Amino acid sequence: MVFKKKQKKISEVLSYDQYLSGIYDANAPLPADLDQAKQLFKTAFSNSFDFTEREFTLPGGKEVYLCFISAMISENKLEYSVIEPLLKNSGNIKLQRAADFGSILTIAEFEKADSWQTTIRNLLDGNILLYAEYCDPIILYLAEPLERSLTDPTTENQVYGPKIGFIENQHSNVGILRQFIKDPRLKTKEYRLGEVSNTGVSLVYLEQYCEPSVVKHVDQLLNSYDKDHLITAGELNKYISRHPNSIFPQVTMSERPDVAAYSLLQGKVVLFIDNFTFSVIAPITFMDMLETTEDHTYFVPWNLAFIRILRLICLVIGTTLPALYVSLVAYQPEMIPTELMISVAQSRAQIPLPANAEAFLMMFALDVLVEASMRLPSFVGQTIGIVGGLVIGTAAVEAGLISNIMVIIIAFTAVAMFTLPSWEYVSSWRIVRYGLVASAAALGLYGFVLAIGFLYMHLSKLDSLNKSYLYPISPFYPRQILNFFKPRK
Repeated sequence: MVFKKKQKKISEVLSYDQYLSGIYDANAPLPADLDQAKQLFKTAFSNSFDFTEREFTLPGGKEVYLCFISAMISENKLEYSVIEPLLKNSGNIKLQRAADFGSILTIAEFEKADSWQTTIRNLLDGNILLYAEYCDPIILYLAEPLERSLTDPTTENQVYGPKIGFIENQHSNVGILRQFIKDPRLKTKEYRLGEVSNTGVSLVYLEQYCEPSVVKHVDQLLNSYDKDHLITAGELNKYISRHPNSIFPQVTMSERPDVAAYSLLQGKVVLFIDNFTFSVIAPITFMDMLETTEDHTYFVPWNLAFIRILRLICLVIGTTLPALYVSLVAYQPEMIPTELMISVAQSRAQIPLPANAEAFLMMFALDVLVEASMRLPSFVGQTIGIVGGLVIGTAAVEAGLISNIMVIIIAFTAVAMFTLPSWEYVSSWRIVRYGLVASAAALGLYGFVLAIGFLYMHLSKLDSLNKSYLYPISPFYPRQILNFFKPRK
């Protein structure tokens, strides 16, 4: 007899609105009865140790009820700006409407609590609900964001430029950006995304620089976000990208305010996400991923042209060199100069692995070392990367598993790729490198050229917020290409 395992019924997860509506009508005003209001908030925040309630009686006999999230407010401000003024001055003023509290409280901003849903949102944002008997309930804006001080950027090192980076608070990041662009045309919009996380997102753009169609497109995308949560920028990046399955990023991220400010001047939009230190910048193009704001600090324009040409050459070398080596050694050795071919043959004389297996093995070992050095603590990571590379490379050559020429090619490939400013962009081209080696291993030089053609077709198809990814290469604008390498004054 076959016994079927009884499956447990999975309870349906309610949406945020459904959960609140199960306690009280989400859009209805708060109840006038103080005891009923207390019970509602106790039910909503049951089993939450940080939900705090305070009750006291005013000199006139009115009961006052306060509730808030304890870790998100300033206890001192609550005591000296709310409770103490109410106990001292409320006896001379008749409190009925929200405006009546203005002559008593010493806080900058408060307003009447409109609905049950809005009030819960305000409490979760760190604000305080004040409920006085026979009075309109009010929201006290005394939230104290948990944020750290400004520090140096940790992932985008440069010689010149400001030594501050963004932090985890979206409003603070907008303020940092306003220090770089002091212009009333710098516009901001705020959104709340994710029914559960209720994450704050800020859209920043520079009016008359950014195309209105771009702003409208991003605004529509953010307003239509219907997922339960938004925790990291990766979720938002995939959502606003038209081709999320592409290996190439269609937005970029930066924790440097000067990069974000320069992007705004180029007509891009910048997004800030609460609890995330990086800004999201879009639209981007292939050429944008080759430049940094530090390029514009060079006094000699030819230095800028040289460094950008160098990055472009390193990108080509770092992506194609292993595949080109495999295709020539395995399929078309007659295309290699005779003296060089003799050296290659001598180095591979005792190697049991074919050239493509060599390439895959060394690339995989290199990527393992890179990932390991990134995840380890900083004081260990660099040592592991250098020592691991030397030990593995030397041991592999001495053991006769890898030729010394392959070690040189893979090592130079890795160094060349790290000249690119964006780490995510480097990761994308690493995947392309594996694909090119696989094509070269299958069909030789023909497969290599065919893979390059398919790669160009894919890049031509991509766009970032309706802007061609290969602009100004496709469509072709020679003046813009020249301006990229040698900007006009």
